[in-house]
Amino acid sequence: MFKFFLVFALVPAMALAAVNFRVCTNKAPTPTSLAVNDCSGDNCVLVARKPLYALASGIVSRVNSRTATTRIVARFLGMDLGFRTPPELTNACEGGIMGGCPIVAGKAFNYAIVDDSLEVPAVNMPVEIEVSLTGDGGAALGCVRFNARIAKK
Repeated sequence: MFKFFLVFALVPAMALAAVNFRVCTNKAPTPTSLAVNDCSGDNCVLVARKPLYALASGIVSRVNSRTATTRIVARFLGMDLGFRTPPELTNACEGGIMGGCPIVAGKAFNYAIVDDSLEVPAVNMPVEIEVSLTGDGGAALGCVRFNARIAKK
């Protein structure tokens, strides 16, 4: 609960630093805006073992869903680096989707990631990060890709 209170407290500051993002290959709905830590535009540096805060606003799913699962992938030159979504972030209904589930087709929702300590398998390299939400029966609820550099502590 404290994590989500923290996100709401950070939203005004994060809203000023929008990150450039792209549609995912599965053509899932994207947010209207994405804020990640102190990132802006194409400049995003994430520090290993430091907090990660992200807010995707205005995602509009094309389908209804009672469930939502988060998947985060980090890639270098198109290859999966082996980052695994922390278990506490996997169930997006319990931790991530503001207001929880169900997801209603055509109705906008916001999704937040709060990770107190970013554990990453590789540092000091540019990566593409993809965050996707999957619903009932594997339906694509939302997805976003953005570039970042993972730095050492």
